[in-house]
Amino acid sequence: NNYLRVLADQENLRQRTRREIEHTAQFAIQKFARDLLNTADILNLALNSVPKEALENAEKENPHLHNLYTGVKMTEQDLLKTLKNYGVEQINPLGEKFDPNVHEAMFQSPVEGKEEGTIFTVQKIGYKLNGRVIRSPQG
Repeated sequence: NNYLRVLADQENLRQRTRREIEHTAQFAIQKFARDLLNTADILNLALNSVPKEALENAEKENPHLHNLYTGVKMTEQDLLKTLKNYGVEQINPLGEKFDPNVHEAMFQSPVEGKEEGTIFTVQKIGYKLNGRVIRSPQG
């Protein structure tokens, strides 16, 4: 009977150790990924700083602006694709109900046509690493 208990304990220990190793491997890049999120934010700010009107005819009127915008957009897309390959995904809660477990509220304001508690603006996009929130979206 004692022998069977020791065998069961050993098997439980092996399984728990295996789970911990898998968990550690999944979230080993968390700090590195969090540091890269600032770069993604900066690229997004750069893209949003260019007015839509300036982009409409930029290819003919201002090819330097068009090329710069295209390069920054491609860099942002490549960075997000690389992050996604390692399990990092964006959380953009625009139009969703506020969830205090996931979202970070910056302010609250009544908006006509929107249900109370609905997120109507996102100041910073959030990110998840393998399903775990590593940065809450701010809105």
